[in-house]
Amino acid sequence: MSPTLYSFSAHPRHPTLPAKHWQWTAAFRCRDNHFSIRRQKTVTLKKPISENLDNRSQRTRQALIAAAEQLFARHGIEGASLNTITRAARQSNRNAIQYHFGGKNGLVQAIFDKHSPKVAQRRADLIDDMAARALPTEAIVATAMVQPLIEKLDDPDGGEAYIHISAELITANTLGYQSPEKHHLQLVRESKIASFTAQQLGHLPKAIVEQRILLMNILAYHGVSDHARVRGMAQYQGLSEHTDFMASNLIDSIMAILSTTPSAQTHKLLDSLPR
Repeated sequence: MSPTLYSFSAHPRHPTLPAKHWQWTAAFRCRDNHFSIRRQKTVTLKKPISENLDNRSQRTRQALIAAAEQLFARHGIEGASLNTITRAARQSNRNAIQYHFGGKNGLVQAIFDKHSPKVAQRRADLIDDMAARALPTEAIVATAMVQPLIEKLDDPDGGEAYIHISAELITANTLGYQSPEKHHLQLVRESKIASFTAQQLGHLPKAIVEQRILLMNILAYHGVSDHARVRGMAQYQGLSEHTDFMASNLIDSIMAILSTTPSAQTHKLLDSLPR
């Protein structure tokens, strides 16, 4: 008669030990009525090497992006060297950024890839909600521009740093958005806010429209960025502490840019510009 086997899920003398390390098997041998316990070591299967490497690579990328966000926000993109970022990310390989991102431009792109799609989606959702409530077009555009940036300030995963980096690059990014073939960053195309902006400004000359879009972006990003930098400083106590008030005033200011009729002086200067 074959022995009857019983498996225990834990060490018989130390029940808290994980069962994955040892399997204890009891065998009852009918011939001599002897009950014995023998120990067999089991093999714990590890993850495939490729999966472990992928996970480690992803952790390295995340560490480099997090370090770059803080250093770019504090010192500017040109003020933070690749070696400084690598050390801050606790990476021993001095070529880690080159390997994972191809250089500083690729690292900046990774930061925008991390944050920009969420900002764009939030703007699209806000536009859908406000359009359904038939709010004025200038209010829709201004609120959609500002509100997601304000919300980013409370994002613990590099949100405020992203605002500061965007403010530094906003002029180049806005012009690059209009002429993507001339810009090294690949920016998210925000078709809904572009459509509503065109609806509001479409009756104006192209040069005025382009200038106003640039001014709105500068005002939005620098307004939120500068507010974030000073709101915790003791010497700037007062209005600078009130984010909701600042955001509402910022939205009002952008609405004014969207709705103000160009002056005769602006038209005169426009006519004098080289074609």
